[in-house]
Amino acid sequence: MQNRRTILQKAKTADLRPQGAVGKRLQKVLERAKELLRRPSRHADESAERHMRLMEESVQRGDWQTARDHALALGALGEQLGDIGLIKKAGRGLRRLDGGNRIWQLMAASKQRGRPDWDGSDLAGRTLLVDRREGDLAIFFQFASLLGPAAAAAGRCIVFVEPRLAPLYRRTYPALDVRIEGEEDMAAVDADVVAGFETLAKHFWPDDPAARAPFVPLEPDRRLVAELRGTYLDGGPGPLIGFAWGSLNKSKDLPALDDWRTLFSSLPGRLVSLQYGDVGPALSEFERHAPGRIIHDASVDQLTDMDRFAAQIAALDAVVTISNTGANLAGALGVPTIVILDDGFRLSWPAFGETVAAYPSVRLARKGGRAWASAVQEAGGRVMQIISGAGDGR
Repeated sequence: MQNRRTILQKAKTADLRPQGAVGKRLQKVLERAKELLRRPSRHADESAERHMRLMEESVQRGDWQTARDHALALGALGEQLGDIGLIKKAGRGLRRLDGGNRIWQLMAASKQRGRPDWDGSDLAGRTLLVDRREGDLAIFFQFASLLGPAAAAAGRCIVFVEPRLAPLYRRTYPALDVRIEGEEDMAAVDADVVAGFETLAKHFWPDDPAARAPFVPLEPDRRLVAELRGTYLDGGPGPLIGFAWGSLNKSKDLPALDDWRTLFSSLPGRLVSLQYGDVGPALSEFERHAPGRIIHDASVDQLTDMDRFAAQIAALDAVVTISNTGANLAGALGVPTIVILDDGFRLSWPAFGETVAAYPSVRLARKGGRAWASAVQEAGGRVMQIISGAGDGR
């Protein structure tokens, strides 16, 4: 708990203006050094090293099918060797490479703890306990839709969540027994069967898209949504477009503040900052590009009150953002969202295509080797398509 408080405090005070070119070059040197120092599989198996190398090479040249083939082979080898590390590498690779249900089979196996996970058998009259095991906050957004079918199938479904998300989960799924991580010993909870979120995906997200559990958006506080939307529109006409630009993750290649200028000048309405950290320096620069149209609502602090942040996002007509928690939350809320991605191989997002299976309302705008200004301009065009299609019905 103390570690989480430290991280949140750091995020609150961080000036997240993107690095300049020199800083980015230095960061790339450091990342390459980390790669060279990465430890191999504990089995030091020649086949495993070969598949990892060929998968990485295929990713670098954009040969997604070959990369997927090597990830599949790596997963099978990991299972054969009983190497959880290899299984996890393969599952994470397949997650980016559209690996179907095999993703969740591998990811669930890599996260199994203690007693065996739910095997897909009948849950009627039984108590199911769900927890994240490991991973960041995005897990609670990416897999949120799976809790509906889990709760419907089980006699009782208990889920442990990060404290800030309890109101969202309880509002969306009243039948769930929502508990707080760290407040009690999960091992002592009386449950007939347990599951990680990836185990739910294994059983509720099969390869056949028609058989998948449907997307269900998280339910924000509708009273608060209306209140925030009304307040924002009192300052000028809509549409309301949310945006975020900075990250504590220094490995990300991000647009410079000046790259947002064309986007701001091309978008109508009011622009609502969804950025955490010390936003003052960046907003001063943005104000020059969109004078009188930037909204920074100091009453919203996503680092301490995620429910109010969810209401803020739900009050918007569209969101355009870099990859961050807000992007995942917007997707989980079903808000039309454009996520601007660099050319890295990111865990949360597919390596190719523009759609995201977990978030039907999200579209991806990739840098694709271009200058950032061009990619951001494309993102702005996609936001305009959303706005044009939405009309003024909200």
